[in-house]
Formats: sequence, structure tokens, C-alpha cells
Amino acid sequence: MSSQLRGLGARMEALGHAIFYGVLLVFGQTGAYFLLWPVITTYVACSRRIHRLTHPYLRRRFPDHGHLARWRDTHRIMLSFGRVLVDRAWLGLRPGAALQGKLEGQDELLALAAEGRGVVVLIAHVGNWQTAMAQITGMQVPINSLMHYQEEAVAKHYFDLRKKAMPFKIIKSDSFMGGMVEATAALQRGEVVTIMGDRYAGGPFSEVKFLGSPVRLPAAAYSLAAATGSPVAVLLAAKTGWRQYNMKLWEVFRPAPSDRENRRRDMAKWAQRFANALEEYLQEYPYQWYNFFDFWSQ
Repeated sequence: MSSQLRGLGARMEALGHAIFYGVLLVFGQTGAYFLLWPVITTYVACSRRIHRLTHPYLRRRFPDHGHLARWRDTHRIMLSFGRVLVDRAWLGLRPGAALQGKLEGQDELLALAAEGRGVVVLIAHVGNWQTAMAQITGMQVPINSLMHYQEEAVAKHYFDLRKKAMPFKIIKSDSFMGGMVEATAALQRGEVVTIMGDRYAGGPFSEVKFLGSPVRLPAAAYSLAAATGSPVAVLLAAKTGWRQYNMKLWEVFRPAPSDRENRRRDMAKWAQRFANALEEYLQEYPYQWYNFFDFWSQ
């Protein structure tokens, strides 16, 4: 019975995506946005699960919000997430579709790439991160993305939907050694490797303070940078309008090799700098972190 329910859920999810894809093809981004509002409102009103999933973050970000305000917070973050999904499908399905924006810190990022040591670009599940990926492809060096990638997933990335060459190379995190061998080789060639810094899924970690509570963050990116001599750049994107976004280079640091005795301490120091940058981002864009599980329970 449980397998049948999972199968039904997968088919319903696929149907939902197909409906939105159809609306996007006929009515464009605006039509999909209008359809999104009643869908999200009904979901937030009827599903207790989504409130449980968003509660750990929202109660830390808005500790003084009561029940009604928290309901509005959940609605706002889900509507924001829905618009990001619409945007990435729109970018993939509609020829000529494009988002407008700017990259704060572009010159510094280009200068880091020009050093020839490679660059570890830390991104997060915020804003339209795929817009960030599209933007940094103009850096004059190859771009690699270390990520968990499922070609058969129902929710397609914009580059899966667009009938063009992949704008960057994907290094699968579930490949041999978690993709670290390929990522190291790319950095040694002077290339860019993007890594999600805000979701721990096993392997080396650092425990840091985030929004007032301890949390585990993945530490592989800092070990990788220290081993290759590559700088780390924290690059976070935010959606600022229907077809506008802003990208900002929030932090740059250079992890150095350390002995076994000090390695854990040093990794925690770098991870804390990433956590601090993400906290600053969330002060400005509180409804654009799409983390739908208890981040602090790990």
C-alpha cells in the first residue's frame, strides 16, 4: 500500500508540473504566477506538514511572530519558492526568456578567477540559484557544479528543459569519492567549482552557530580549497522582481592547509564565515531560503 501511495504521489506531482508547463507555454510567466497564488494558498491552508517543515527556520528568524503572523510567513516563503520554480521552468521552456539583474562584486570575482588557482564558489538554496549559475558562465573559465543531480526528477532544472548545450559541467556528488577527485582536478586547471554550502548530507562537517543555534554544515568545500590553494567566494542570488534578480559576492576567504590537530578548528572557522554571510543575506531576504526540513536537528 505504501508503495502504491508513493507512486500515486509521484504521478500527481508530475501532473502538477505538466499543468504549470502548459500554462507557461500558453500564457507565459505572468499566467503561471496567477495560477500559483490559489495553489499555494490552498496548500498552506490545508497542509499541516508544510507548517511543521518551515517552523524550525521561521521561529528563529521571527521569534516574536504569533500564530497568524507565522501562517503568513509560511505563505510568503512558499509563494516565493513557487515563483522561483516558475522562473526556472519559464527560462527553460520559452525561447528568448531572460531575467535581468546585476552582480555586485563582479570585478573581484573575475580577479579571483584570473589568479589561475581556481575558485570554489559557495552557493545556497536561496533566491534563484540557477540564475546565479547562468550568470557566472561569463567568467572566461570553465564552470563546474558539484551537485546532487537526478536527470529523471519531476521538477526539472532550466538547463534540462532548454534545448541547448549545458552552460556548465555537472560533477555528481554521488559519484566516486563524492565528486572530490573531479572537483580537485578542475580547480587545479584553474576552473570554477560551485558547491552548495548550506545542506549537510553526510561526510565531513563543522558545527557552527546559525540563527542562534548550533548546526552542522558540510566542510568538504573548505578542505578542497585548502588542498588546492583556491579562494572561496560566497555568491548568493536574490529575486527582486518578476523578472529581476540581484547577485552579490558576500564574502571571500582563503582556507590554508592545517595540521591534524588544528584542522577541525580551522574548518569550523571557515564554515562560520559562510554561516555569517548567509545570516546577513536572510536579514535582507528572509523569505528566500528554501530549506524545508529541520536544519538544526542534525
